[in-house]
Parts: sequence; C-alpha cells; structure tokens
Amino acid sequence: MSTITGDARQYRSRSHRRRPPVEHRFLGLDTRVFPHAVAILAVWLLWVVIVPAIDSALPSEDPVVAGDRLSITPTLSFVPAPDWNVESGFRVGERGASKSVPPIELTRGNITFSVRADSFAGTPDELLTQIDAVGSATNGNSVLALAGSRQPFSTDAGLTGVQITFNTPSSAGSVTTFVVGGTGLSVQVVGPPDQITDRSEEIDAMISSIGPTEGRTP
Repeated sequence: MSTITGDARQYRSRSHRRRPPVEHRFLGLDTRVFPHAVAILAVWLLWVVIVPAIDSALPSEDPVVAGDRLSITPTLSFVPAPDWNVESGFRVGERGASKSVPPIELTRGNITFSVRADSFAGTPDELLTQIDAVGSATNGNSVLALAGSRQPFSTDAGLTGVQITFNTPSSAGSVTTFVVGGTGLSVQVVGPPDQITDRSEEIDAMISSIGPTEGRTP
C-alpha cells in the first residue's frame, strides 16, 4: 500500500510541475506560449488573407497595348483591345512559327474572351452545334437553348462565320465560329450583362479583326 501511495504522490508531483505557474496562467493556458501563437497566426493571415487581397487589387499583369496582335494559329491572328489582360496566348512575333499555338484567353473585369482553334472539316454552323453539344455534356449548360437565332458574321478580312448571343439575369455573351482551311475557330465571350453591354464595341471589334497574319497565308 505504501508503494502505491508513494507512486501516486510522485505522479501528482510531476503533474504539478508540468502546470504553468499562476503568474503565467490564463484560463488554464500557459501565457508564455502566446507570442509564438500570435506569430503563427500573423504568418497565416499574411499568406492566406493579406497576400491574396493585395494580388487581386494589383493591376493587370500582362495588359494589351496598342499595336499588339495575338496569334490564333501560325497564320491567323487578331487585334485585342487595349488594357484587356492576356491570361494565355502569344503575341505575333513572340515566338517562331509552330504547329501548336496555345488557346487565347483575355479578361477585362469579370468578362472572359477566349479563342480556340482546332482541326475541323465541317461548316461554322456544324462547329457551333458541336461546341454546344460538348458544353451540354460536360456541365449541363446549353448555350443554344438560351440564345437567339444564329446570325452570319463577317470579319474585316472577309472571313465568314456564324454567331449567337445570349443574355440572362446572371450572364451574357456570345459564341462565334469560323472554319478556315480545315481549321475551326471558336470565339466565346461571357460575363455580367452590364459589363458585356459596356464593352460590346470592343468585343465586336476584336472578333471583326480576326484575319490572316501579315506575311502568312492561311
């Protein structure tokens, strides 16, 4: 019995030694660790809250300037509107001719303007139908179900295609398709209705500027 009592006293003694002194105790916590906790919290706030907020407030990282022209394919390009941000894509002259040109994506506010090119043997109407079918299969959204009738669209360089526009309470935009020399081009624009309206002239001008790159034959 005395051995057990002695062990219990030793355990209580060790437990007592592990408790922080009264002057360093708050709600049962050791106040001496508070500076370390505050430092960890400050680092967390810096990287999770403050840095993303600053990053979102910064101006465009790669804004379009006057004279820029973006490559859609090695032989086709267009003129983006100034101050739109280039999220992906190459300017004409930034790299040599290549069989592979990345898709283009521009942003302005909450508007996204994207251009993609791929091999296609059909017509612009058929390409538009295919794009809508793929969209419906992947996310359940049918652009054609929301849009008005298809309208012909011609660029300043004489390329002919077809376009549909849509406008809902939450989003608006358009899908325009062309087929040039066995290559299908799709131009998709989406954003808040008020911003689409404010930028409609710039958007139409960008689509209308699609044509052969100077010195290269489609």
